Amino acid sequence: MAQKPFHVPVPLPAPDAAEDPRDWLRKRALIGGDLDQRRAHGKPSGVQGRWVLDPVFRPADEATLRAHCDPTDPRPLVIEIGFQFGRFATPYCLLHPHVRFVGFEVRRKFCQDASARLEQFGVTNAWLALVDARALLSEVVAPASVAELFVFFPDPWWKRDQAKKRLLSAEFVSEAALLIRLGGRLLLKTDVPGYADWAEAVLRGEPAFDVRRLADPSAGLPPTLREGRCLRFGTPTFAIEARRRPCADTMPADLLPAA
Repeated sequence: MAQKPFHVPVPLPAPDAAEDPRDWLRKRALIGGDLDQRRAHGKPSGVQGRWVLDPVFRPADEATLRAHCDPTDPRPLVIEIGFQFGRFATPYCLLHPHVRFVGFEVRRKFCQDASARLEQFGVTNAWLALVDARALLSEVVAPASVAELFVFFPDPWWKRDQAKKRLLSAEFVSEAALLIRLGGRLLLKTDVPGYADWAEAVLRGEPAFDVRRLADPSAGLPPTLREGRCLRFGTPTFAIEARRRPCADTMPADLLPAA
C-alpha cells in the first residue's frame, strides 16, 4: 500500500463578481457535476436497492431523505460520507439501532452493494443516497441537527489539478460546523499522513470546532473495509476529531445557548 506524493491544493482563480463564492467553489468540486445541470440534462441512474435513494432524479427519494433528517425527530442523526460497500455502516447501525443513519456515496455499485448488505443483516434505520453530499447536505439537513458526521478514508485526489475535489475544503468544514449540533462531532479517518496533516489544519481553521488527533485511530468504532486492510498490512491510520462548540462568531443567534 505505497503512498503517492501528496499535494497541497492550488488556489483557484477568483469567481465572477456576480457569483456567490461558495456556489462557485462547490460547482467546481462536485463529483458528478452541478446538481441543477444534472437534473436538467442528465439521465436517471436506475440505481436499485431496498435502502438506496436517488435524490437527484427521483423527487420522492429526496422527500424520503428529508423526512429521515427531520430535525423534530428525537433520534440522533448520524451521517457517513463515502460509505463504499457499507462495511462500517452495517455493524454501526446494528450496534446503534436508536440512531437515524444517512450515507452519501457517488458510485452506483457501492450504493447497491451496501443496500444489499444492510438488507442481509436486517438493518432498518439507514438510508443511502446516491449523490455527492456537498450538493445536497445543507438542503436536507437542518442546522445544528447532526450528532456525528463520519468521513472515513476519503479519496485524497492525489494530482494537483484534482485537489479541488477533496471533500475537506474550508467551505465544507464551515458548512459542517453549522449542521453539527453543540457537542456533536466530525470524525475523519485516513491512512495518508499528508492528508491527515492537511485535513487537521483545515479543521483547526474553523473556530467552531475543538480539534484533536485521537490516540486510538479506530476511535472505538467498527472498521471500514479500507481500515481492515490497513490493519492486515500494518499500515498506520489516523483519526482526527472536530468537536462542535458554541461560537458566537459562527452560530446563528437563535441557535446559541441561552445566557
